[in-house]
Amino acid sequence: MTLTYRSSIPQQFVIQGRDPDGRVRTATATREPGAFNWDMRLQHPSGRHWEARFHGENVLDGLSELLVSKDTEFKQDKARNDRPHAEPYDSNRKVENMPSPIMGNTRR
Repeated sequence: MTLTYRSSIPQQFVIQGRDPDGRVRTATATREPGAFNWDMRLQHPSGRHWEARFHGENVLDGLSELLVSKDTEFKQDKARNDRPHAEPYDSNRKVENMPSPIMGNTRR
């Protein structure tokens, strides 16, 4: 009987782009052993990131397509000096120094 061992280390490809001004963006594709799809992630210097899924063996093409599709956001972030984006407004947040309204039956 022959024993075969399978690796538990995921397969990974990384493309890292560095601009002349030192800004770095990183695209990573990871596939777990036995998995069908690649999980891709693109990280920009501003902290924004995008995730995608790719099927096929040409994963480098998928990574480069993800980089090209977010090139406009990369340039816009550079114009904003890579400041973090504001969180979306939440209309359900608590108002400071204001008690929460108590709803319910007030009869005794």
